[in-house]
Amino acid sequence: MDKCQRIRSLFLDRADSYTLLEVATLTDTPVRTLRREVAAGLRDAVKVGREWRFAWRQAVYVAMERWTLVEIEDALGDDARAVLPPMLALRAVTVRLPEYIVRAFEAVAAQDGTTLDAALGFELIEFAGSNLTRLEGSIPGYREAYLFPCPPGGPAN
Repeated sequence: MDKCQRIRSLFLDRADSYTLLEVATLTDTPVRTLRREVAAGLRDAVKVGREWRFAWRQAVYVAMERWTLVEIEDALGDDARAVLPPMLALRAVTVRLPEYIVRAFEAVAAQDGTTLDAALGFELIEFAGSNLTRLEGSIPGYREAYLFPCPPGGPAN
């Protein structure tokens, strides 16, 4: 499967749980890396017999660290509206920033092997989280989008 197919499979053909190997395959994450992260407590998985299992939302957390929201939305196309919260829809904006800030983001993006959009987006997610309680009451859907893929009622499966 290519990246687009893996994204579509995870988001559109949702299963209750996935093996560690399935999550590694779907997210194109090395099995060793995923196994090491689970063992270190960096990934939320449940041991069933001799096998680590991930709930769908746990697999999506791995995917959202692997791919940008742009890649996910592009792969899902029109189906994105059916599986992503409305407030996660991407919107292009134009901003004017000092040259040193733009260059800093370009340098960080290049060092991290990502895009300027992704580097800036990562920093703005921090901003969104630090203002969660301040804004969730005045922007409908804000909390759900920020906490996605956690369900609106809380972190249960």
